[in-house]
Amino acid sequence: MRTFYICLIMLIWLGLTGFTLFQLLLGSLFASALFALLPSVPATRPRLLPFAKWPKLAANVFAFTWDFIKDLTLSNIDIAIDVWHPRPTYKPAIVEVPVSDLTPFEIYFIATRITLTPGTLSADVSADGRILYVHAMHPPDDPTALRKPIDMLKDGLL
Repeated sequence: MRTFYICLIMLIWLGLTGFTLFQLLLGSLFASALFALLPSVPATRPRLLPFAKWPKLAANVFAFTWDFIKDLTLSNIDIAIDVWHPRPTYKPAIVEVPVSDLTPFEIYFIATRITLTPGTLSADVSADGRILYVHAMHPPDDPTALRKPIDMLKDGLL
């Protein structure tokens, strides 16, 4: 398993730097040094979902992707209208999104998705992890609307 990871790191290195003999040697040296300095890599294999859950997972991934592309397109149109409009129509605000019931990964996931959408930016998470602060150029009337992707995943995924 360790050899697999070393080869994977070497391929990533070659992809980033170029396929030359020098880079191959440098990448193998880098990967070997990385594994010499890091603790041992567990030899466990990832668990796969049972085959019966694959259609549901595929449907939910499709729905999430469709929702993201729709939000991305609509927000790009909103920002383009603001840029071309003689008078700005945006009303920037900091929105508090309640995230007390989410895990740290879910908070990270929703913050990344919010930041990827033009016109919104995840600014901070409160110290107690209950509120996600989002800067929005066109803030929604209901701050919980920004949680829609996570709620969609929680309702349908796995």
